[in-house]
This record gives sequence, C-alpha cells and structure tokens, in this order.
Amino acid sequence: MSNMKNDYNNLVSFWNQTFEISDDDKEKILKEINPDEDYKQMAPSKKQYDALEIFKDNINVLDYGCGSGWASIIMAKCGTFHIDAVDVAKNSIEMMNCYLKAFNVEDKVQGIHIDSTWLESQKENTYDGFFSSNVIDVIPLDMAKDIIRNAARVLKKNATVIFSLNYYIDPMVMKERGCVVSGPHIYINDVLRLTALTDEEWMSLFKEYFKDIKLSYFAWAGEDKERRRLFVMKKN
Repeated sequence: MSNMKNDYNNLVSFWNQTFEISDDDKEKILKEINPDEDYKQMAPSKKQYDALEIFKDNINVLDYGCGSGWASIIMAKCGTFHIDAVDVAKNSIEMMNCYLKAFNVEDKVQGIHIDSTWLESQKENTYDGFFSSNVIDVIPLDMAKDIIRNAARVLKKNATVIFSLNYYIDPMVMKERGCVVSGPHIYINDVLRLTALTDEEWMSLFKEYFKDIKLSYFAWAGEDKERRRLFVMKKN
C-alpha cells in the first residue's frame, strides 16, 4: 500500500481541498476579525500559544506546514521579526494571505508555496527558530525523517525547534476499525492520515539532531485528555 510518491500527491490534493477558501469567506474574514485581539484565540490550545511565545525575540523563524497561518500570526503579534510560512497546499497560502491582511502582519510574514524538495534546497544556518504542527506525523515516515534532518541543517546552533504532533494511536486498533495500515502508516479513504510512532520512537529520531528535548502534552478544545504532543528542543 505504502508508495511515497502517491501518498504525497494524495496528501497535497487532500490538504489543498481542506484549505480552499471562497471570495465570500475572504471578505468575511477581513470584515469581522479584530486584529488586536482575535489572534489570541487562534492556537488550538493555550500550551501551543505559550510555546510560540518562545520565538518572540527571534529574527527569522520558519513555520513549516503553516496551514491557515495561525502560528505565524501569533509569532508576528508576539514580536518575532520575520517568519517564512511555507506549505505544499497552494490554497493554504491563499487562505493565510487573507488572514495576514486581516491581522495587519503582512510585513512580518512571507507565505511561500513549496514542494517536497524545498527545505532540502535551503541554505544552512538560515533560521534561528523552527515550528511545525501536525506535519511530520501525517506524511510518509521517510519524508518525516528528511524534514527533521533538514530542519536541523537550516537552523543556527542552539536555535529553538518545536514539533507539535497528534496523539499516538496503535495501528492495529485502527486496522480493526476498518482502516488500511502499512507499518506505522494509517490510511483513511486512501489518504495517509497518521504515521503512528510512540513518544520514544519520535524521541529517538529527534535525539540525532537536537538536545534539551522537553515533551509536554496538550488537548484541543472539546478533548477531555491531554494526549497531543509538544516537543520543544534546541539544535545541537
């Protein structure tokens, strides 16, 4: 089942549809958002918001897999000088650009539509911060490993790195529920939705490139248990 190229193409299509935005939606966003207050509620959890404040004095941060741009907007509002916000879904960048305008942070955040090779092509020691939420655990594992390796490469020494991940689900449990499973990869309707690694397995991948690793757990609104994972660490 697992074919990295097909998995990637299906994921790009899936997330592009997810972030599709109409002109009416854009107009509503621009009309209704309070740029001085509403950014405080954009993070899915307070722990994520608090983690983003770590970057408040940073000069150049990379938001990898930015989605709607919520993290970049929070960082910009908290004082980060510049953020490159990148995503493989073209509609993600279009949606984010609308939010950037609504929150008056277009001068601090650069939205970039990328492909899977973009990070590898960036120069070493470019960024002094790196944030990524729900990216490396919803793509093929080999691609996740490449992102971790290249994240370390493009970061300056002792730069802060944050990976926010979904909670662990046993692939065999999901197989019993009717999902297609291939190794750690869990598919729903032919789309890879989770690469299921335990805390220890993720930690072992991070330890090769990062130090001072701290793991905490959080929940999204409506969830009764804090199971989602927040890895905060430093580049070696």
